[in-house]
Amino acid sequence: MEYIAELGGIVTGFHVTEHCIDCMCGKDLVKLDKYSGEILSQKPVFEKEGFSRKLTADNEQLFIYDFCTLYVLSQKNYELIGKWQLGKDLSSDICGIAVDSSTIYCSIRNGRIITLDRQSYLAKEFLVSESSMWSLKTYDTHLVCGTVDGKVLLLDKPALSIEKELILGRKNIGSLYLDGKTLYAASHDGKLFKINMKRFEVESFIKNVHKKMFDCAGLYEDMLVTVSYPCSEIAFWDKDTLEKIKVIQIPLKLSGHTYIENDSMYLSSRNIPGIGKIKWKL
Repeated sequence: MEYIAELGGIVTGFHVTEHCIDCMCGKDLVKLDKYSGEILSQKPVFEKEGFSRKLTADNEQLFIYDFCTLYVLSQKNYELIGKWQLGKDLSSDICGIAVDSSTIYCSIRNGRIITLDRQSYLAKEFLVSESSMWSLKTYDTHLVCGTVDGKVLLLDKPALSIEKELILGRKNIGSLYLDGKTLYAASHDGKLFKINMKRFEVESFIKNVHKKMFDCAGLYEDMLVTVSYPCSEIAFWDKDTLEKIKVIQIPLKLSGHTYIENDSMYLSSRNIPGIGKIKWKL
């Protein structure tokens, strides 16, 4: 593994663009040149350091949640567009986030979703599930959510009502990855599911993917890539059959973030002082 940049601290989330990488490190947002690793800009945004905050982005804005607080910032210069306190304590913190061109969707502990209109920033609240939702994805006119009690929900976006649900088990569906009409879902009981979104049914699944919790990181060629930070493993699976192809051991710790581009993976973890990069030759 090579290092794109050694920042002297843990990167808790990042977003890769054509030329830059925007990352959270300590109290700061840092913009890196994607190829040289040079720091192009750096700005303090957060009052204190923290490991729980998460980042997602589109071509113009960064969306960050930290406990009960949602931040929206300009991707270009990190100007703060807005900051909202959506909850008060551990019973109302933000668990997941998804965005589309018109709306920000924040899942709140114990089954609620708060939406913010991206023009007016008017907030609306919906009671969706009896269980918290830690993984959200947008899918056409729907949201797809993984719940702590082992379900995948298909929600109508305007009403945020449940159209369909799949019961995959009893453990948290902690990571989702969409590839066209196929959804891959990672369960905390070590199972990996392949779901046909058109029929909204499980096509296949495998057990014992990793010994501890893992994420669906994305696709490399015709393979699905999973990452288990607690196990220090990156695994490759045939995306159609879910047959195991290869496992790579690499030192990682507890949690992290990944992004796959061509034959490379950018990654951060609790033991990496910045952002690393792996080039694959399988």
